[in-house]
Amino acid sequence: MKYRLFPYICGQITISPTNIMMKTLHLRTVLLLCLLITASASMAGRIEKDKEKVVVAYVTSWTEVIPDPHSMTHINYAFALVNDSFDGIRISNPERLHRIAALKKDAPHLRVMLSVGGWGAGNFSEMAASPKLRKAFAKDCLKAVEEFGLDGIDIDWEYPTQNSAGISCSPDDTKNFTLLMRDLRKALGSKRLLTIATVASGEYIDFPSCIKYLDFVNVMAYDMGNPPVHHAPLYSSPITGWMSTSKAIESHLQKGIPARKLVMGMPFYGRGPKTYDYYHGPQQKLPPGISERWSDKAQVPYLANQGDTLVYGYDNTRSLAIKCQYVMDHGLLGGMYWEYADDTPQGDKRRTLQLSLMQHKRGTEAPQRILAIAETGNEHEAFSRAALAWLQARKDSLNIQVDHVTSLRDMPAGSLQQYHLILQLDYPPYAWSDEAKADFIQYIEHGTGAYIGFHHASLLGDIFGAGPMWDWFSKFMGGIRWKGYIEKPTDGTICLEDRTHPVTANLPDTIRIPQDEWYTYHSSPRPNVHVLAHVDEHSYSPASSVRMGDHPVIWTNPSIPARNVYFQFGHSASLFQQPAFVQMFSNAIRWALGK
Repeated sequence: MKYRLFPYICGQITISPTNIMMKTLHLRTVLLLCLLITASASMAGRIEKDKEKVVVAYVTSWTEVIPDPHSMTHINYAFALVNDSFDGIRISNPERLHRIAALKKDAPHLRVMLSVGGWGAGNFSEMAASPKLRKAFAKDCLKAVEEFGLDGIDIDWEYPTQNSAGISCSPDDTKNFTLLMRDLRKALGSKRLLTIATVASGEYIDFPSCIKYLDFVNVMAYDMGNPPVHHAPLYSSPITGWMSTSKAIESHLQKGIPARKLVMGMPFYGRGPKTYDYYHGPQQKLPPGISERWSDKAQVPYLANQGDTLVYGYDNTRSLAIKCQYVMDHGLLGGMYWEYADDTPQGDKRRTLQLSLMQHKRGTEAPQRILAIAETGNEHEAFSRAALAWLQARKDSLNIQVDHVTSLRDMPAGSLQQYHLILQLDYPPYAWSDEAKADFIQYIEHGTGAYIGFHHASLLGDIFGAGPMWDWFSKFMGGIRWKGYIEKPTDGTICLEDRTHPVTANLPDTIRIPQDEWYTYHSSPRPNVHVLAHVDEHSYSPASSVRMGDHPVIWTNPSIPARNVYFQFGHSASLFQQPAFVQMFSNAIRWALGK
């Protein structure tokens, strides 16, 4: 537009000797108008462009997981190091870098960069002090970018003028850092990216001098303290040390970095004793005396001991969504995290940044994912459909996403790991493929997620000629083997035994269950499980001679790492018209998901 508008307006001006002064004034006015319109159009375009936020993921050379390329806009591959001759770089695990760079084929939006440095990575000071070595280093960086098909370089010098990481330093490092940025920009050109990672306080770098060479700055707003203070609080609070994330951003702004060039760093890991490392949520059992807390002032979670002292600080989806909202509210360029492999098995944290910054443009916690397994075309389908409809109606209030499959035979290996809960509505154990069995065993034994089973889940044994006994699942269910059932749909009354368990809390002592089949087993699972309820066999209507005596119908196996509960009933859709059952189902979902 700006190239067409100017000639059109200026074409209305006729310059002659008699009115040159007046026309000159008019021309100046028109020129000013053209400039204002051009600037306005340019500003509008930049504002529109600024709405697109970046998500920068650090992916390390020493891990094996291959990132989901659609969950971020940039990958910083960590690390390359300044070589011992100070004139180039040494790339860690170049084969992995080739694999990471190849992700761009399926995700054209993705930018992959090589991060040089890291904590304890030296040789920067010697290299940056020499014009010859700086230029040789910059040339080698360009060579790596071209060889691996990368989009730029990220410099992670921790930190100029400082030897706290055990590296060499010089008082001239700050000045030489700016010269290094200049030489890198000259080598990379204007179309490739050049970014840096900075300490939370924004120290050690002369930003007014070097910001013109940089596309953006990744603020490492983490490692800002150890217990008893949080290492990545958003705001100052009683659990905050010398620095907070908001102070880190403010410090960088005060040092002259435009908000549109600032990327807020967020940790996917926690700081504290190794006992609590890889704590990801409700499936991980906390040691005695340790509980999860939330700081309303700092806006972060933490683990505390019985003395209410912080022992472990970390971020979860709630705090990350709040930090993403801060990014939006303050006009920052986006968010960065260290590092991809520290995420939960379900990818909760990276999905939270993806949803918040790339899709919704507002702080959004990633929903917890439920895999509902339910066959179709049999007498149990009505119950399964009612359960799925009930879950769907509550997907927003529970913040869940429900995937329904009718079989596990064609699911790719490892696909169960992406779910927080496996809900076996109607799918007998003998129908599982060997690959699905192996995945499920790993899922349960590692405590990756939770499990809720209904009715058919205990249909164990060589029954109906369907298949051999699945011994592992039988032990999971309390060592039972299916024996028989009441063939005609029968009402029965269940009696709660444990009113303190989250699944059966706040329920009446007895609940009438309509139109069910009431399985029997070769022995009671009671010795091997924690029974929550049994059925009163004298309450059957119509009466039946098919009985067990001690007949548990709701139980959980506490010896299993994954939270789990089994309901023997689940045959009639009318259960969802009964408030007590709906409450119990809701309790089970919330408990399984740690809500």
